[in-house]
Amino acid sequence: SFSLTPASHAQVEQAEAVTDAALTRIKEMETLISTTGEEVDSIANELVPQLQKNTEQLTNVFALVDKMHDHIANVKDSVGKMEARLEAAEAANANALTKTLTSFMGGVRKKEAPTDPVHIVSVDEFFSSLKV
Repeated sequence: SFSLTPASHAQVEQAEAVTDAALTRIKEMETLISTTGEEVDSIANELVPQLQKNTEQLTNVFALVDKMHDHIANVKDSVGKMEARLEAAEAANANALTKTLTSFMGGVRKKEAPTDPVHIVSVDEFFSSLKV
């Protein structure tokens, strides 16, 4: 066996103390990492179902918004057609006296008010289509 000088013996003791302190810190870090991992898993298990539920709700809301967008486009189209018919009817009525006079005199007949039906957008159909 060999013997150490007191200075070497002190250095060995100091190295052992530093090594023990480092091992203690490593164990503390392992415990902290383990605890943090468990907390993350617990939080994820709580939040993921909530996020999935919110995603489904938002998907339904977006589907309703898309349906409303389509319905509004149909209403705008219907209103545009109705306005065109109204303008044509007003023009036909405004020229009624002129038409009557020209028809008595054998003149050219003016354009008559349109008689073809305009599709009216059904609000009931719209609301029944909202069931996603």
